[in-house]
Amino acid sequence: MSICPKLQNKDRVIEALCRARFKLPGRQKIHISKEWGFTKFNVDEFENMVAEKQLNTDGCGSQIYP
Repeated sequence: MSICPKLQNKDRVIEALCRARFKLPGRQKIHISKEWGFTKFNVDEFENMVAEKQLNTDGCGSQIYP
């Protein structure tokens, strides 16, 4: 299961996932990614690319301009 919340809700999301872990069978782990959303860029790269207009965010996805 992958979710992409805002950074301000990080603590609430972790608590919700810890409680939801008991509802699912098997071993569950919580992993906090260093990447921005569901992209392959980390936070610094993403913000720099948006500022330099190399990356265009269009709703739920993004487009790279060379």
